[in-house]
Amino acid sequence: MKKLISLVLALALVALCAVASAATITINRDSSWDENAENAEATYTYYKILDAKDIDQTVVTDTGEQATTSAGVAVYTVDSAEKAAALPSIFDVSTVADDGKYYVTLADENTTATQIASALKTLVEANTTLFPGTAVTSDDNPVVIDGLDAGYYLILASNGNVMAVQTLDDVTIKEKNDYPSITKEQKKAADSTYSEAVVPAEIGTYIDYQITVSIPTNANKDIVVVDKMTDGLEYDSTTGLTFNPTAIEHSEVATTDAGYDADATWQIKFTPTQYASYRGTDVVITYRALITAAALTDTGRENEVTLTYDDGNYVLKDHTDYTTYFGGIEKVDGSNTSTKLSGVKFDLTVGGNAFNVQAVLKGGDGEDKDDVLYYIPGGDSNEVITGENGLIIIRGLDNTKTYTLTETETNAGYNLLETPTNLTLVKDEGTAYSTNNYQDIENNKGTVLPSTGGIGTTIFYIVGGLLLVGAAIVLVARRKASN
Repeated sequence: MKKLISLVLALALVALCAVASAATITINRDSSWDENAENAEATYTYYKILDAKDIDQTVVTDTGEQATTSAGVAVYTVDSAEKAAALPSIFDVSTVADDGKYYVTLADENTTATQIASALKTLVEANTTLFPGTAVTSDDNPVVIDGLDAGYYLILASNGNVMAVQTLDDVTIKEKNDYPSITKEQKKAADSTYSEAVVPAEIGTYIDYQITVSIPTNANKDIVVVDKMTDGLEYDSTTGLTFNPTAIEHSEVATTDAGYDADATWQIKFTPTQYASYRGTDVVITYRALITAAALTDTGRENEVTLTYDDGNYVLKDHTDYTTYFGGIEKVDGSNTSTKLSGVKFDLTVGGNAFNVQAVLKGGDGEDKDDVLYYIPGGDSNEVITGENGLIIIRGLDNTKTYTLTETETNAGYNLLETPTNLTLVKDEGTAYSTNNYQDIENNKGTVLPSTGGIGTTIFYIVGGLLLVGAAIVLVARRKASN
């Protein structure tokens, strides 16, 4: 039995209120209705059940005394024997010969609003010819139905709400929360909390996703959840989807279902039967996706989820974004920076550990390292080599990490760098790279004297010491000879 949204005054023989010539019903959707929803339309079908009219007559007051009423007292009627016969048993019906109307009262004045609404819903569903409905579809908030005759109306909302109201005057209804919501969050594998913040990601690593679906207490339509990834993301089907609560059931989305998307990565639906035990709670869906090399050309860089409810009349979307970074160096001659040094080798490390990469080639069979356009994470070696332009570009990185280059081999006549270089990372938008983004790393020509404490200095000390010892021996020998 659906809950009555607007409290209904109990039907009596008379209603002490003047009948308006035309009335308006205003339906306020509460905060659960999201103004950002697509196709956020709801259909409200209203049925006029009873007429209201003004009469002059004598009525019996609560004290039992006789009192004459003036014009403006309203009573409820139907205008045919067929309608009178179809009314549910919660009503008593009597006819008045002088106007041929059938007057309607409640059989039991203690009948609740919920009981009235339920009985009227059953009535119109079985008697659409006697009580035809008029549908109003709107995405407005509030929804206004105006120009109504005075009477007693049943309103059925497409989201499942049932409302029964009397329109002796204008009526305002606050519609109960019936709209599900959806939120998408993400984290990196090493993190412990989820958020909607942009995630900096490294090619070859995973992003964990969390989708929260809030199911309203009186939801009664399929809730369809569709997830769609851009090219740089690859759904981890091995791990698959996990649910909390784990016992909630779900099913596949048929091609004929509202919300079905042929391009979706995955799509599921919860039917009212499946989520019956979880109304008023959140259902959390988690899964993971791999960042692939396609992320470098993926301009969307996002993962979108769509919730469809009320047969497509209420659609909510949410998404999370990820991004990658690149770093680069330009190897030049220290005395003439316009001279670029090719073939200079470096080891790439992260936190002191080798960070393996693979080359993306300009063309050819890849045997010549000068063909390297850039490097990306992966592969079986952490060695990177400058090309003919003196550049090393490494893409698909994570700006939360520190990447270090240590020079291991340079051109003949040049000195190796003594200090490793940390890469400066720049957000990778997939556009042409400017040399302004590269660090100039200089190699200088000439001989470098060994550093203090090195073998070069030590050997001078050793040779000098031996010479002194030898001189002393010669001097002693000569003195002995003289003696």
